[in-house]
Amino acid sequence: MAAALVRSAVDAPTARAWLAAIDAHPAWLRREGAGFDRYSSSLQVSAVPGLDIAAIAGTLLQCHAGPSCRAGLGGQPVVAIERCWVRRQYAPDRAPPTHAPHAWHQDGALCFDFLAAAGSPRVDMPLAMTTSWIALTACGDDAPGLELVVHDGGRLLGLDEITESAIRQRHAAADFWRPTMQAGDALVFDGGVLHRTHVTPAMRADRTSLEIRFFDAGRIDERLRDDHFISVH
Repeated sequence: MAAALVRSAVDAPTARAWLAAIDAHPAWLRREGAGFDRYSSSLQVSAVPGLDIAAIAGTLLQCHAGPSCRAGLGGQPVVAIERCWVRRQYAPDRAPPTHAPHAWHQDGALCFDFLAAAGSPRVDMPLAMTTSWIALTACGDDAPGLELVVHDGGRLLGLDEITESAIRQRHAAADFWRPTMQAGDALVFDGGVLHRTHVTPAMRADRTSLEIRFFDAGRIDERLRDDHFISVH
C-alpha cells in the first residue's frame, strides 16, 4: 500500500461532530494558544476538547479503512499523540496573513536532520508509519485538498529533490493525483508518499481535515524518542 482513498471511512454524523468540536475551539479566532501553528493553521488534536485520539484511531482501524491503516506496520499499531493534527486550509482569497499551504514533503521525514545529512551520500528510509488523512468537509474541487505522487516513496528524498521544478522534471502529468473527497472520506498513505496541499486560485471554500499517524509499536525510530504513544485496537 502506497496510497489509498477510502470512501465513507467515517459516517456523516461522526464527521459533523468532530468538525463541530474543532470549530468551537477559540484558537481559530485568536490564531494562538497551546498546540496551534498559525503559519499552517494547524491545531494538535490533543488540544481540542471533545476529540479523543484513541477513539478516532480505533474508529479508523475498525472500519473498512483498517487494512490500509495497518498495511506496512507489521505489529501492534500505536498513535503518536504529538503527530495528530487538525488542518485547516483556506481558499486563497480567504487565507489569514500568516497562513501558507503545505509544500511538497514526506511524512516519513519527521524529525530528520536534512542539514546534517547535506552533501553526504546516503540512502535514508522514511519512517515506518501510516497517515490517515480524514476530510471533514468536501475538498479537492472548490476547497483545498491534497496532491500526491506515489512513485517516489522508496527512500527519503533530499531537499533538492522535493522542489516543484525537480518533481515536475521527474514525473509526467499522469503521475500526480488530486482526489476529490467528501466529508468522512479518508486518504491513507505510507511515510514515503510525496504530497502537498492542492489549492488553486479558483477555489472559494475552506477545508478542515484530521491527520492520525500510526506507527508499529515494535519499530519506533530513535528520531521519535520524545513522542508519547498510545495503543489502539
